[in-house]
Amino acid sequence: MTNTFDWVEIWTKEIERTADFFKNLFGWEIIGKDEANGSEVWIFDTGDKPRLEKLQMGGLWSKPKGESTGVVVYIVVESIDEILNRVEELGGKIIIPKTSQGLAYRACFSDPSGNVFGLWEERNTS
Repeated sequence: MTNTFDWVEIWTKEIERTADFFKNLFGWEIIGKDEANGSEVWIFDTGDKPRLEKLQMGGLWSKPKGESTGVVVYIVVESIDEILNRVEELGGKIIIPKTSQGLAYRACFSDPSGNVFGLWEERNTS
């Protein structure tokens, strides 16, 4: 289960326009609206069964002016710390350090080409 794709975020400066674009292009529906770290997050559902659980869901994350937009694919890992400890030595860059996100932790990094990926670690609740 670890190291699989888990969540897709589409960072945008125009959340309504972006939501309309995907709804009109693919039929994706907004199923919830929230706020995280001071930004709007609209949760969408692609409406079909994915090959793997959770890949049918993602979010549109409104980014402030001056911040990058793009698509972030999250990868489930057992330890964000272990991964982040290797990111820079392998030529990447830590974009967002390990941060508490409810019942889990998240972080983001870029690869040597500048592509951004997210990491997701479930908290051990036992």
